[in-house]
Amino acid sequence: MSDKRDKKQPNASNYEQTARLRIITSEEIEDTVKGGNRPKESIKDRFVNRKPMKMSSMYRKKYAILWGIVLIVFILAYQFVKVRDIDFKELSSQIENRVSMDNMVMGNDATLRKLYGIDKLEVEAYTLLAPKSNMEATEILIVKCKKGMTDPVMAKIQARIDAQSNSFKNYAPDQYTIISNSQLKKKGDYIYFISSKNQKAIDEAIKNSYK
Repeated sequence: MSDKRDKKQPNASNYEQTARLRIITSEEIEDTVKGGNRPKESIKDRFVNRKPMKMSSMYRKKYAILWGIVLIVFILAYQFVKVRDIDFKELSSQIENRVSMDNMVMGNDATLRKLYGIDKLEVEAYTLLAPKSNMEATEILIVKCKKGMTDPVMAKIQARIDAQSNSFKNYAPDQYTIISNSQLKKKGDYIYFISSKNQKAIDEAIKNSYK
């Protein structure tokens, strides 16, 4: 009886071997179909080994057009941002044609040093219209400073304005009004000092003197 029961009962180890065989066989078949016994790639390897997509001609054209637009905008913006140079010979002529020279005279290096304490080595070019007498507050100085000299020159001109203001304040109220309403401004390497009743005319002369 016991022998018959042993024959009828299945062996568990036989089932395990059969299952393993089937699994191995199915894996071998799958590897054979896919290209042999090559190792399986991880997700990371798939992304790393992926070939870059070729950029289509349409996208290349779009990028080229975009860069072209950026370049054009940069060029146009530069025209507005950059500081243009003044033609000082033209500036002197423009001022003489627009403003009365009865109370002013063209200045030189000596006048520049005497009135403002500015040395010619501190500037590249300038136009100076100095007052004919100490009783006049009308004077014009447009100067292009050398690199790094803008602030020192600006300070010297401001010292001149302060001295003239103190001088005219007590005994020449009309001249004090002129010097009190004077313009002193800086733009790049240029400094503009205008002490005159005709500031608008001088501003126009400056605008028309840019190269």
